[in-house]
Amino acid sequence: MLSWSCRQSETEVNLGAIAAGRGDPGLPLGADLVRFASAAASVRGDRAEMTAAREALINSGGKAVMIDAAAVAANFHMMTRLADGTGARYPATRLEEMAPVIDEMGASEMSSRRSG
Repeated sequence: MLSWSCRQSETEVNLGAIAAGRGDPGLPLGADLVRFASAAASVRGDRAEMTAAREALINSGGKAVMIDAAAVAANFHMMTRLADGTGARYPATRLEEMAPVIDEMGASEMSSRRSG
């Protein structure tokens, strides 16, 4: 979604920073949003880092921005669970379209909890 919206608005974005979970992707509040998203998605559940990331985002963007970011993270988590639960898969043609972004993000190197 981010790569699509950046293409539509002709905005440059460093997807590598997003994939790494640190750094500035070149978007407003980008470094703080990446930190927040990384803390929210962490399988380690580091509460201290989540608290620090949340506070940093509130300091840079305000409480409403942090709440919006949390809602987006929760929505992505929900969508993934729904897709996994129903066995949904991307059609091959869509995967081909997404290949450049998948490569840039290093997503092909990520392991999945889903088999097959």
